[in-house]
Amino acid sequence: MGPVDAQYEDGLLRLTSPLPLRSGERVALIVVRKPDPARWDFARISAHADDDLALAEAGLEEWAAALDREDRG
Repeated sequence: MGPVDAQYEDGLLRLTSPLPLRSGERVALIVVRKPDPARWDFARISAHADDDLALAEAGLEEWAAALDREDRG
């Protein structure tokens, strides 16, 4: 067995081609989304590039401390 294409509709996965399985046979699934450019808002992502740089420059310890302060209110 290997990767199989399917489309999610109304709560069901609809296969794009039949599988070589017996009726009633149980299987295990791992669902992975295919890349969809419509989900990426590059303008929004690029607008926050400075935030990423600031976090990288601040270092992990300072970033973790900032998160702890936010959690405490």
